[in-house]
Amino acid sequence: MLREKVRIEIYEGNPFTGCCGPGVISANSDEMMKMLVERNKIVKALEKEFKNQIDVERVIVSSRRPYSTYPSHVYKLLMARTRMPFVLINGELASEGEFFSYDAFKKLIVDHINRPIIMD
Repeated sequence: MLREKVRIEIYEGNPFTGCCGPGVISANSDEMMKMLVERNKIVKALEKEFKNQIDVERVIVSSRRPYSTYPSHVYKLLMARTRMPFVLINGELASEGEFFSYDAFKKLIVDHINRPIIMD
């Protein structure tokens, strides 16, 4: 029996909005760029390592987009003011307010891959 891919959804706030708006250089712009590059490396490494076992979707939550246009399970989390970034694994909230390290993501994925398959 084939196991379904582990679905990972990552919802992040837009780091380029706020008081100054997009494109405005701030004292923290180098740190922000470093953080974004690191997050991207983590996701790419996971996709490479778990090539046929995971699907990863990263979404920037826009304040200009009505929350009601997001999937219903995400809408509920947004309305509950879940802290971003938040991570869902197979539709279940796995983390809020932090972006997992590579090792923490890997452990979660392996745990989900190794779960027994329940037959209805």
